[in-house]
Amino acid sequence: MQPWESPVDLSANKLNENESTSDLRRRLRRNGMLPPLLFYDRPINIGHTGQIFDPYVPPDGDGQTSLLSPKRLTHLKDELVDKGKNYKDLLLIRSHEPSFKSKPFASEAENIYIEAHNLLQNYRQNESRLFELVTEKALVDMTADLRLRTLRWKFVGNIEPPKVVHIRCKEYLSKGNHYAQVTVRFYTQQILSIYNRFGRLLYGNPDTAVDVLEYVVFEKHISDEYGTWRLHCKVAPPNSSANYTYVPTQRLFPVDSSSTPESNDLIDNKDIVHNPTSVSSPSKSNIN
Repeated sequence: MQPWESPVDLSANKLNENESTSDLRRRLRRNGMLPPLLFYDRPINIGHTGQIFDPYVPPDGDGQTSLLSPKRLTHLKDELVDKGKNYKDLLLIRSHEPSFKSKPFASEAENIYIEAHNLLQNYRQNESRLFELVTEKALVDMTADLRLRTLRWKFVGNIEPPKVVHIRCKEYLSKGNHYAQVTVRFYTQQILSIYNRFGRLLYGNPDTAVDVLEYVVFEKHISDEYGTWRLHCKVAPPNSSANYTYVPTQRLFPVDSSSTPESNDLIDNKDIVHNPTSVSSPSKSNIN
């Protein structure tokens, strides 16, 4: 037995031609039905800034040149100027987080860095935890090229201990709303390999460790009582290309052993080396 006695009239709740939207809402409320609410506002997220405040400029030849080289001596002069800004913003961070110190934070940032990259190998299942370790901007950048690909990453060890090289703290969106950004220098050995959907190696080597120099920016909404430090972005070292070349792969088809005279002629023509110097230039008579 059906729960109703007569067929349901679906056209009763529709808007009539001579009925305004306010009349429709009034009629739906009279019948005990809530009219739909339409929101055209786009959701925003203020958990991160989406940018880098005063990005750190790595010294030219960092990790390769000697400390006594002229380039490094010039950079040491610039570091003295930035030390005042770093100390000023460090005091601002300590006003919200009194226990903040540079050296302990470097080890904490290393743990965040390693765990985030380990979870990145299976980011679809670890998305909830990744949002606690990296910002929304960083997660989009880190997973942009991983669709239909497999990432394998392993942390081997440190060549040099992690070090805080840049500290910035600024107001954003409103007065008193502070965000802190700390740049940490990592000089490590890592193993990275990327495979396509067929299991073929596109980039890296699964057996060889590579020396990697990175400047990673960590951000925290310090005005938020429940804010945490998260990986936000990476600063590219000088003279480094951001575009990586993948090994092209293609399907190999079996070669037909039966050859025709036409195919032999094509093969013979491919073996001829074209020498541009041997081509005679057109004479004046031909031009005229």
